[in-house]
Amino acid sequence: MKKVFISLLILAIGTIKISAQIGINTPNPQATFHIDGAKDNPATGTPSPAQQANDVVVTAQGRLGVGTNTPTNNLEVNSGTTGTSGMKITQLPSATILATDAGGNVISGITGDAGVSVTKIRLQPANAATILNSGSGDYSFRYSSNTTGGTWQIRINNGTTRQFNIWDTEYSGQNGTGVSSTVWQLRTVKNIAVNTWTPLDDNIAGGANEYNVYHVYDLTRGTILRLTVTLSNVSGISESMILEEF
Repeated sequence: MKKVFISLLILAIGTIKISAQIGINTPNPQATFHIDGAKDNPATGTPSPAQQANDVVVTAQGRLGVGTNTPTNNLEVNSGTTGTSGMKITQLPSATILATDAGGNVISGITGDAGVSVTKIRLQPANAATILNSGSGDYSFRYSSNTTGGTWQIRINNGTTRQFNIWDTEYSGQNGTGVSSTVWQLRTVKNIAVNTWTPLDDNIAGGANEYNVYHVYDLTRGTILRLTVTLSNVSGISESMILEEF
C-alpha cells in the first residue's frame, strides 16, 4: 500500500511539472498562473477583453497582469475604462505629484520645496457647484453669484481658523484706454474658518468680461496660492480657473 501511495504522489508531482500552468476557476489557463475571478472564461481559446477584465495572471517571464492575460511589463493593469488607471493608493490621497524616495518607494511629491502643483477648470457656465481644488486638497475655490453680482470664494478643508493675506488685481474693459478699461487692486487680511465658503475679498465680480489674479497667502502654513480667474460673455457668463499652489 505504501508503494502505491508513493507511486501516485510521484505521478501527481510529475503531472504538475508537465502541465507547467495552473488555473484557478478555469481549465484553460493562459499563463503560468491564472486566476479567473468571475469564472467566465471559455474552456478553449483566448478569453475576450471583457472576460479578461476579472483575471489575474503571472507569466513565464514573471510579469503580473491584472485585467489582462498578456502583460507587456513587470506589472500591467488594464481597468477596461479609458482615462482610468485601475490602481488606487489608499493612504496617498490627493497627491497630484508622485515621487520616489531613496529606497525607491513611491511617495507623495507634494512637499514644502517640491515646486508648484497646478489644477484648472476650462471655460464653462459659471456655477457655484463648479469647485476647483488645490493639488494638496487643502484649499478649494469657486465663483458664487446672486442677483447683485458674485464673489470668488475660498474654502479651507482642514486645520483650524487662520489668517490669510489676499491680494487681488482685476482687469476689465478693453483696448487699454478710456473709462471702459480699468485696473482695480485691493489687499485684504481676514480670518477664514474651516469648511466655510468665504469671499476672498469684498470685490463684487459679475461683469461680462473680467480677469482677476489673486495671491492668497496662508499666514499659518506659509502656503501661497495664485488663482487666475476669468468671467467671459460666452453663451452667457462663463468662468475659467487656474490654481497654482506653492
